[in-house]
Amino acid sequence: MLLCRVLSRPRLPLVHLHRSLSVRSFIQPRRLIKFAVGTTLLTGTGFISYTIYESGPEIEKIRRTSYFWSRMIPVYLHYRYQQLYFKLFPAKSPEEEDEIWNKLHNKYCDYVLNVILHQRGVYIKLGQIASTRPDIIPKPYLKKFAQLQDGVPAQPGEYAREMIEQAFNKPLEEIFSEFNPKAVGAATIGQAHEARLKGSNKAVIIKIQYPEVQRLFGLDFSTLKKFVRLAQPEHAPLFDEFEKAFQIEFDFRREARALDIIGRNIMPRFPNIVIPRPTPGMATEFVIVMEKLDGTKLIDALKIEQARMAAEQGKTLEEFEQEMMAKYLSGELHREAKKRYTPSAFIVNVYASLIRTINRLKNVYIYIYNHSIVPLLKRFPLEYNEERVFINPHEIIDLLNEVHAQEILLDGIFNADPHPGNIFLLKNGKIGLIDFGQVQEFSLSHRLKLAKLIVLLAEGTKEEIVQQYISMGVVTRHMNP
Repeated sequence: MLLCRVLSRPRLPLVHLHRSLSVRSFIQPRRLIKFAVGTTLLTGTGFISYTIYESGPEIEKIRRTSYFWSRMIPVYLHYRYQQLYFKLFPAKSPEEEDEIWNKLHNKYCDYVLNVILHQRGVYIKLGQIASTRPDIIPKPYLKKFAQLQDGVPAQPGEYAREMIEQAFNKPLEEIFSEFNPKAVGAATIGQAHEARLKGSNKAVIIKIQYPEVQRLFGLDFSTLKKFVRLAQPEHAPLFDEFEKAFQIEFDFRREARALDIIGRNIMPRFPNIVIPRPTPGMATEFVIVMEKLDGTKLIDALKIEQARMAAEQGKTLEEFEQEMMAKYLSGELHREAKKRYTPSAFIVNVYASLIRTINRLKNVYIYIYNHSIVPLLKRFPLEYNEERVFINPHEIIDLLNEVHAQEILLDGIFNADPHPGNIFLLKNGKIGLIDFGQVQEFSLSHRLKLAKLIVLLAEGTKEEIVQQYISMGVVTRHMNP
């Protein structure tokens, strides 16, 4: 009966059906506008629904999630399109493909850096880590992300004052005789200010944590991990490890304990290493006060030396850095170092002592001249030669390796975040180590296994290395050596 009814229904003429499905009818303005509006509303509703699901009801979380996805999805799509294009239409040569990729990197490196600076928090931390990996990060991104080592915008001085007074329940003037409202540095989770303790007048550094970073930590990492699974799924396990490591940074009382323990472990054994001492009783969850180190960041001192070397070769600093980076990535720098004579640490120290002695003798002459000839003959005084701190690369690298080996293998407590921005070259020639927010501890059994693994990597067979990895609990997807 039902079949009879269906068959007996009048059929639409094929002409009408053809008209309803024709391209011309589809692209009529009214239908096109309806289609565009409907698609936009459907996409927008889906995006908003996902953002609310991902972020929860808080407006700030919704804003951060939507900002990230709306900025980074177009970047991802452009890179994915270029990747698929090369699969379908390969470039004529590897050089041509590299040139196209470099244009894409140069187009988006500033854009991505601005996204990181806008989001702050863990985004900046991961950008700092990326800036130290020339082996996997494209050069344009590497150069831009290097700004994150020391170029993070800070919060205003009033924000710092409020945080300090809230932490210690006292007016700022009752704690410090001097306070610099301008931050001397800003990093992932907070910023630092110079001050002097009231009474002793001792120069100190005050580190202040941004409370909102901890509040938004889980959301930001969840967003980043989803993006990594979409864009670079092979790096997802690495981000899980980053998440575990960063969670321990949010309590400055833990950092004060680490500074005290590692300082007592390291400084007696290594007289050329200085670790700032925490001020007793002045560490809370969000604020810590510690000894101030008088010096400059090692990376800044190296840039000054690089500028001198570039000037001697008639190049700009940027040209010199690009040339050195290209040589490093190609392995040419390593080959040149083997061929050339490189002075030992002892020779560099002797040369530095000689130059310092000459400069001091010159300053003695200038002092006599300025206090005798100048007043008598009304001459212009001479400027004194500044005390120059020489950088001895061999000694610094060997020293840092020994210090971290001591921390990891012997003491069992070590700084897990020793990036270049955390190493200072002090005015007395010593090396200062700062920022002990990410500190890890290894048990004796784990240290013994790690030491055995290092020996096997140098002298053992492949099978022995694999077995040692397995004994340490390393698990891969297929457990295939």
